[in-house]
Amino acid sequence: MSACVSIAIETSCRRGGVALGVGEELLEAADFQADRRHAVQLVARMDELLRRHNLAPGDLDHVYVSAGPGSFTGLRVGLTVARTLTLALPTLKAVAVPTVRVVVENAAPLPGDRFAVIMDAKDETVYAAPFTRAAGRFLPAAPPELVTVRQFLAQTPRPVTLLGEGLGYHDLAGEGVTIAAESLWLPTAAAIWGVGRRLAAEGRFTPRAVLTPLYLRQPEAVRLWEQRHGQAHDTPDGPA
Repeated sequence: MSACVSIAIETSCRRGGVALGVGEELLEAADFQADRRHAVQLVARMDELLRRHNLAPGDLDHVYVSAGPGSFTGLRVGLTVARTLTLALPTLKAVAVPTVRVVVENAAPLPGDRFAVIMDAKDETVYAAPFTRAAGRFLPAAPPELVTVRQFLAQTPRPVTLLGEGLGYHDLAGEGVTIAAESLWLPTAAAIWGVGRRLAAEGRFTPRAVLTPLYLRQPEAVRLWEQRHGQAHDTPDGPA
């Protein structure tokens, strides 16, 4: 098959998924409720998807994988599968897709030109990634950062539309703030494929050695260990 065959993997949240495309066409996306069972579901769903379209893993040219921030376990599962595929298939190229880039794509049908993706960072803090829309594309307005809810509301220009799973944990209502419908808060495999395809077209592939999760902060066990041993740890203002 001459056209690029690509598969996308989404395991950053409780709704997992895979998507398959050929060339610029998305053939099919299959979502599944995985919670903590991404490893069980992912490989089986990938195999089913490829078989339905008379394809095998060896036919793949690209793999696009959600890199986070998101679930510690889920991200490791998805990225491990992607790394394994690149090891087994030397010509396979990978793209690590930032989850916030995917979530903001859900805002495509919404009005406005200022958006922010909000993720829960615990301890009354959020991971906020601001975007602007220009010529139909979402562009980062500033680097993502860890901030308190109060800081976010004080420093964010209005009007703004918010998306992201963090909205389920924090009250970010305020004047000039629109909360998108909950159905738009989570990433999808189809959106991973779309963003991954664009990044691949720009040549922004990810070497296997750096195909690693993007975490909001270190796992709690590591932070507790560092606290007990006098090491620096993440703060609401970012890594110490």
